[in-house]
Amino acid sequence: MKSKKHILIVDDVTTNLRYIGEVLKENYILSMAKSGEQVFKILEKARPDLILLDIKMPQMDGFTVFSKLSSDEKFNSIPVIFLSGDNQEENEVKGIELGAKDFIRKPFDPEDMVLRIERALKNERS
Repeated sequence: MKSKKHILIVDDVTTNLRYIGEVLKENYILSMAKSGEQVFKILEKARPDLILLDIKMPQMDGFTVFSKLSSDEKFNSIPVIFLSGDNQEENEVKGIELGAKDFIRKPFDPEDMVLRIERALKNERS
């Protein structure tokens, strides 16, 4: 029996966290954060296998969180998938250029999200 992977979901909207949690709870261990600051508090105690990171958040947006993660040796190997309800293609391009493993637009298809997560996790193992 393989152990469940740990995913940190970051979104400032509680409804989004709940919905994503419902989609993923059967297959993964989940942690949730509503802000960039909470991400780093969680990372002090646990190391997720993947981070789903919303772009548009108050105080510290997803790109800023990603930059901080990328510049820290302890966290720069954790794969990140950006989430956004924003239809601006330049944000998707920017996310991938920064080094994110993928970009998922909200609203998302649950099966598609799981496939993208699995692909990102598989690529980290190989």
